[in-house]
Amino acid sequence: MELQLEYFLVVAAALFCIGIYGLITSRNAVRVLMSIE
Repeated sequence: MELQLEYFLVVAAALFCIGIYGLITSRNAVRVLMSIE
């Protein structure tokens, strides 16, 4: 059970970092909304 929780947290953190990167680097409103999503 612990391994699944750690895997989920790693995936969630990676997606969050990708979203923040997209939010910072993109000036297109549609891309910003996609990054937040």
